[in-house]
Amino acid sequence: MQRTLPCTTVLCVVVSAGLLLSSCAPEGVATGTGGHPGSGGAPGSGGQTASGGSTVTGGTTGTGGRIGTGGTTGTGGSIGTGGGSGGVVATGGATNTGGKGTGGITVTGGTTGSGGMSVTGGATGSGGADASCSVPIGWVTRTGRTATAFNVTGGGTTTPIVVKTWADLAKYASDAQARVIHIDGTLGGGWSGSSGDRLEVKSNKTIVGLKAKTQLNAAIHVSGASNVILRNIVVKGPGSNEDQAWDNINIEGASKNVWVDHCEFWDGQDGNADVVKGPDNVTFTWCIFGYEKPGHTHNLSNLIASSDSEPESDGKLNITYMSNWFKAVTERAPRCRYGNIHVLNNLYTSDSAVGANKLGVTNGFSCNVRTENNHFIGMNAPIDLGKQAGTGSVQESIGNLFENCSGGQKGSGTAFVPPYEYKSTMVTADKVKALVQARAGATLTNAASCN
Repeated sequence: MQRTLPCTTVLCVVVSAGLLLSSCAPEGVATGTGGHPGSGGAPGSGGQTASGGSTVTGGTTGTGGRIGTGGTTGTGGSIGTGGGSGGVVATGGATNTGGKGTGGITVTGGTTGSGGMSVTGGATGSGGADASCSVPIGWVTRTGRTATAFNVTGGGTTTPIVVKTWADLAKYASDAQARVIHIDGTLGGGWSGSSGDRLEVKSNKTIVGLKAKTQLNAAIHVSGASNVILRNIVVKGPGSNEDQAWDNINIEGASKNVWVDHCEFWDGQDGNADVVKGPDNVTFTWCIFGYEKPGHTHNLSNLIASSDSEPESDGKLNITYMSNWFKAVTERAPRCRYGNIHVLNNLYTSDSAVGANKLGVTNGFSCNVRTENNHFIGMNAPIDLGKQAGTGSVQESIGNLFENCSGGQKGSGTAFVPPYEYKSTMVTADKVKALVQARAGATLTNAASCN
C-alpha cells in the first residue's frame, strides 16, 4: 500500500569549505540553524543574507533574523569576525524552537572557505526549500549492517583546493590527507578498455564539480577508501561492450561510507556504477545512470558483487539508491548479490532507439532488496526474481508505480527494515517522475549550491 506524503523538499545549510550539508526538513517545516524560513520566509528586520558566498565581517543577525511565517530565530546566530576565507561560524548557530526537533541544528567550528557561506536563493516562500539540496541518507550514514550512526564528512572543513588540471586532480584525490577538491573545467584525457585516465580516490575526500555538468573524462576508482563524497560530476564512457573494461565508477575492496550525489554516469563500457568485492555503506542520491549511444548491446548499468562466490562481500554491500534516474538501462538497475539493498523513489524510463529494456531491479545470490515507492515506465520485468537464489534472497515490492510495464511486478517476500530514518523525506511513487526529472544529475550551479 502506498503511503501518501507531500512532495518533500529539503532545506540545506552549506558550509562550502567542507560541503557540510547540515539540515533538512519536510516541505514547509521550519528548520534550525540561523532561523531558516518556514512558509513565505522573507528576510526579517536587520537580517543579512549571504549571497554568492560573501561573508559579513562581524555581522550579527538582526532582530528576528530571516523569519518566514512560523520560522523562529534562536539566539547566538552570529558570524565570527575575520570575514573572507577562514571566517568562523559561531558555535551555537541559531535555534528554531518548534521546528524539526527542538534545538534545531548547531554548526560547530565550521569555517568559511572558498565561496564562504551561501544560502542559494535566499529565503524560500511557501513550499519550503529545494528538494535537491540533499544530505547524506541511507546506508552511508550507518556503520556496517547496524543502527550505529556514521557522520560522513569527506574532506570535512579543510580549505578547498580548486584544481584546473588533470595532474593536480589526480595528485590530491589520491594522497593521504583529508581534502575538499573543487573541479574547475573539463579534466581528463579519456579512456578505453583499461587504458587511459582513471581517478584514484582515497579516504577522507570531498570532490565536487564547481559548475553544473562539470565533466570528468576519466573513470573513477574508489578502492579501500572510506568517508568519501563525490558530487556534481558527469562521467561519459566510450560506449558499452562485452569486454572486461573499466566501469565509469567502481567502488571495491574495503571501501566504506561512500556518498555519490548529483552525478551522471553514461555509456559505461562494462558498467556505469559497480560496487564489488567487499565495500559497505554506500548511498547514491539524485544521480543519472544511463545510455545514449545506439547500437551497443551491453547496456548493463549497476552491478553489486561480481560473483556468487565472493566471500569478502558476505554481510556487506549495504547500499541505498534514492531519487536516481535509470535511463535506457537494459539490465542491472541494480542487480545484486549478498547485500541489503534499498531502492526507493527512483525513476525508470526506457528508450527503444538506444536499446531494449529487459530487467529492472534484480535480486541474485543471498541478496535482500527493499524496492519502495519507485516509478517504472515502459519496462519489462521491473521486479526481476529470475536470479533469486541462496539464503535470504528476497525482493519486497512496496508502493511502486508501474506504467506500461509487462511482467515482473510482484515481490517475493518481506525485506529487511532499514536501521535509518528515511520516511520523512520519501515521496509517494506518483510524485517521483516530476521530482527526479527536474532535479537529478549534475545540476548544481556551484560547489555550495542547493540547486
